[in-house]
Amino acid sequence: MRKNLTKKERIGKRSDLKYIFASGKRISCKGAKILYVKNDLAFNRFAVALVRKYGNAVERNRSKRFMREIYRDCKYSIIPGVDIVVVLYPGDFSFSDRKNQFFSLLKRGELVQFN
Repeated sequence: MRKNLTKKERIGKRSDLKYIFASGKRISCKGAKILYVKNDLAFNRFAVALVRKYGNAVERNRSKRFMREIYRDCKYSIIPGVDIVVVLYPGDFSFSDRKNQFFSLLKRGELVQFN
């Protein structure tokens, strides 16, 4: 199985992001929020968004890279057919903190399938 994040698995259109932000279900915890909506596809699509005033460019890119890596690692355990946007808030969060946040949000949204 390939673990990379392909182009079709990314949410790239601004209209798709607007739709998810307008009509998606929201679950939040300290430092992160997840928005998700069902799609008519056989695979998931994913995007990372940051709030305004999120540090400098290095911090923003590092946080997005962390989140994409976390998603790539666990994308096969997520129920297929969902568009997911993760909104990150600034804070002193490590990679493991972000991973725990993401998994807790997925469990609370019942988006995880256990094999």
